[in-house]
Formats: sequence, structure tokens, C-alpha cells
Amino acid sequence: MSPFLRTILVASLALLTNGPARADLVSPYGGETAPNFVEISVLDDRVRLALEIDPADYPYFVAPDENAKASLAERTGRTVQVSANGQPLSPVIRTVDLRPRQPRATATTVAVPPRPRSDDVIYAEMEFPFTGQPESITFTPPLDMSGMPVASLGLLVDHLGVPVTDYRYLSRAETLVPDWEDPWFSAFENPNLTRHHKSPLMSFLSMEPREVRHEIIVRLRDLEGWVELDLDATGSLGSAQMAEVAPRAADFFERRNPVVIDGEAVVPVDIRVSRIAVGAQGLRVLEDGEQSDRATALLGIVLAYPRTTLASDVEMTWDLFPEGIDTVPVTLTDPAGGVPAVVRRDDSVVSWTNHLTSWTDPKPERVTVSTAKVLDLPVLAGGFIVAAFAAAWTAFRNKGTRRIAAATVCVAGMVAAAIFAPRTTPVQLPGQPGPDAEATQHVMAGLLENAGTAMLETRPDQFELALAPFVRPERANDVGAEMRRGLSVTLPSGALARTDEIVDIEVEQVTPESDGNGSQILATWTASVSGGHWGHLHRRLVTYRGLIDVSRQADQWFLNGLTILSAQTRT
Repeated sequence: MSPFLRTILVASLALLTNGPARADLVSPYGGETAPNFVEISVLDDRVRLALEIDPADYPYFVAPDENAKASLAERTGRTVQVSANGQPLSPVIRTVDLRPRQPRATATTVAVPPRPRSDDVIYAEMEFPFTGQPESITFTPPLDMSGMPVASLGLLVDHLGVPVTDYRYLSRAETLVPDWEDPWFSAFENPNLTRHHKSPLMSFLSMEPREVRHEIIVRLRDLEGWVELDLDATGSLGSAQMAEVAPRAADFFERRNPVVIDGEAVVPVDIRVSRIAVGAQGLRVLEDGEQSDRATALLGIVLAYPRTTLASDVEMTWDLFPEGIDTVPVTLTDPAGGVPAVVRRDDSVVSWTNHLTSWTDPKPERVTVSTAKVLDLPVLAGGFIVAAFAAAWTAFRNKGTRRIAAATVCVAGMVAAAIFAPRTTPVQLPGQPGPDAEATQHVMAGLLENAGTAMLETRPDQFELALAPFVRPERANDVGAEMRRGLSVTLPSGALARTDEIVDIEVEQVTPESDGNGSQILATWTASVSGGHWGHLHRRLVTYRGLIDVSRQADQWFLNGLTILSAQTRT
């Protein structure tokens, strides 16, 4: 059966089983979980609607058959109305079919459980042509006679490719005021229908244990007002153009927005420039093969200032204000979280002071695990027994008062031995056998936690020092290289995520070395990692499988070799 015929069949069944109109109580957030969803694109000469309808709600999206001539497909989606400057626009149906529901992710790290809904949807694509440049465009969902929505309808809107909203709900008539000169400033009259990244210029200052990082989002059109980029008349921005733009942008930002750390003016040692896109999923770095529109292109600038410890005071002076922009939002982030701030033309300095009272600077430590056999012996009771036997021998060898005194001591010793018999003292036996399962778990946990801490270091010399407590000097280069290759989790901004916790260590096999001083361990483990970029905190769980070569000197353990066999990431 063709998709179109299947659509008609599903729609007909839905019409036959149609019950009374109903609507869910909805929040202005979490629209990606709605059973019905509409993506709206406002173009130069038309409005494009891509509508996904849950079969259970299909009747609410079908216009009444007033003349008995229009087909079911022609009436699909007609209850969603669009008007420009108050005048209704006539829809042109482009597509109606049955297809799998499009998966949608939220930009936040808190998952919103989706309500029950079908795996397949009725998809309708419509266009609403208009002339000129309307001052307002109104979108109206299916409503009942009292003006209440009859079906939950998620919403995502863009204007000329620039996102206007994150995932929201369309639950009443909503009016968009388009800015045809600069679509970045197009907005709904309803302030709840907006996006996370509202400003065309944003600053994010992150205070990390081993670096201060300044991340900036800037539009290409604003950068062109400050720097000669020689883009000629090209209308798009791709990897070829970025090869010219990136070094000029890096050189420009190296000398702007000066940063002072602990009273010392600093310059960035590393600057990364990327093309980025903003949308309902947050910010992402564009791949080399992707093109972006020159008029709406965004750049992400990341400036890194390495440190040996968490800074005490950081001050940044913002000195870039495009025409018409008097305020720039700034987010200050430290290990305790983020705090919003703002800089203005007449107040352009933002500062951060370390008020963390419970902060402990993370440093690798020696991994000490004993594998010697330990016996729990009643040493104290044994001492009393020895004393009792000595007293008994004395009583046997003497007479009179000495015998009585020695006998008394003997009895007291035996009573004391009985009392203290449950109390034992651990006694370590000679020798160092191979680690058992519990000892292997402790060794693995200590070495992997140290590896995560060492990975915080951004400078080679500090990284080498961080390896010293748990990696032998002659193995540091090889082990360090594999750690960087196999354990690094890179965020979209280019920054590295930090390891928060090592969990679920499972040892599959332990192969002892012939000299008895080391082993090769085949194991899996999960690292909980996190990191912020451009105002978002990202958390990941990464499950690794690898070979770990360990050796020891007495009770101290060293990481001699590391081979990461696989790494699987999940949110």
C-alpha cells in the first residue's frame, strides 16, 4: 500500500473514532515532547509549515468539507492558519504522507519525558505565499469555540534561517514581528516564545582548575565592521572562506577585551575560531562540508589562558559594541556553577572573585594498595595466656605467699584472656602475592582517577609533573600520549571535558607478569565527564574498554601502559 493510501486509511479511522475536543495543559517549554509539531520558516516571499500530526489528533487538523469537493489530503492541516498584517494567507499543500516521527532533542541537560504518542505521524507540508515584507505574521493553531487549543502543538520558528524560538508550544494565536533588515532581531510579541541565545554578541568567562577560558559568540556581519575580511561578494561561508577569516579573527580578538588574572595582564596562548550554528539543540560547531549564510553566520571564538591552579581574581574589560548594541550579556562560570552578568558601554568591566570555601585543588596521588596476606590474631589474649602460664610455672616452683600470688596472677591472666579473646589484631604475613579481585579494583580506581586529574593539565610541563606520582618516568611519554588520544572528551567549543567520577569498574582478566611485580588487566569502566561551553553544561557517560599494564614497588602501584580498545559515549 502506498504511503498516501495509508495516510487516507489512518485519517479515515481517526475521523470515525473522533471524540470530543480536548487539549492538554501545556507549559511554554518542552514543546519537543508534544504529540503534534510544526516547524515554521519565514522566507522572503512565503511562510513554510512542516506539520507532524499524531494520528489520534488528526481530526483536529482537518478542515470541514464545506463543498464536498475537496479531498481529505487537501483539507489536511488547514486548521492551522497564517495571516500577514491581519489578512489571512491562502495555503498551498505541497506534501501529505505518512512517515516516521522525527526525533527531537532538547537543548537542556534535563530530559523531559515524552508523553505517549505514535511512532508514525501524518506529515503535511504547506506554503503560504505573501507579497512585500509584512510587519506582522500571525500563526493560529486549531482552537475550539472558546479559543482554547484542541490539541497540543509543539513549535519551532526561524526567520530567513535565523532561529526565533527554541522548542515551544503554539496554544493560541501568536504574532511574529519580523525584522527584515536583521532577522536576528525578529521576535514574537509573546516574550515566552523566544530562544536561549538572544543577543547577537555574547561572552562566557569560565574559571577552570587549570585555565581561564573566554568564549565569545559574534556574528560575521559585526566582525566585518571591525576587520577587513576580503570576502568579496560571496553570499555563503564555508571552509574555504574560513581559512581566510579564522586567522584574521584570531589576530583581532587576541588584542581585544583585555583580561587580568590575579592582578596580572595576560594574553591568550591559544585561540580557536569556528563557525557555529544556534538552534533548539543549543550551539554546535559546523562541519567543514557545511555552508552557512554570510548574512546570518555566527563565529565562536575561544581564548585560553592556562593556569597552574584555580585563579583567585579575574577581571575582563569588554570593548566591542557594534552599532545599536549597548549591552552584552556575560556568563561567569566556576566549579560551583554559572552566574549571569552584563557589560555596558558606560560600565564595561566584569570581575570574578574566588569565594569557594570548600574547593580542593585536584592533584594526582600515590596509589598504595597492599596485596600481602593478613591474619587476624587474638594477640592481646595470647599475651595474657603467656603471662598466665608464666605465673603458673612460678606457682609450681614456689611455696607459701609467692605460690598464692603467682596462682592469683595465673587465674587473672586466664580470665583476661577469655575476656579479650574476641579482640583480634591484623598481622601481615611476609611476601607480596598478586592482587586479588578487591585489590585489583582498588588499583584500577586509583590509577584511573589519577589519569582523569592529570588530564586537567593544559600545558605539557604540568601534565608531565601530574603523571609523576603514578607513572614511571621512562613510561610517561607513551602513557601520556595514549591518555590524550583515548581518554579525551572534546566539547563542541574545543575545550576538554573533565572527569568527575569513575564508576562501574569490571575486571575481565588479570595476567600476571613473569617477575611477579606487575600485571596486565583487561577491564571496562565508565567515566562521568562534564564541561561547559557557550553557556551550557554538558554531561556525558563514557564507557571504556582497555588494557592496563601495572607494576608496583612495595605497596605503590604504577601505570606502565594503557591501550584504549573502545569508547562509547551516552548522555
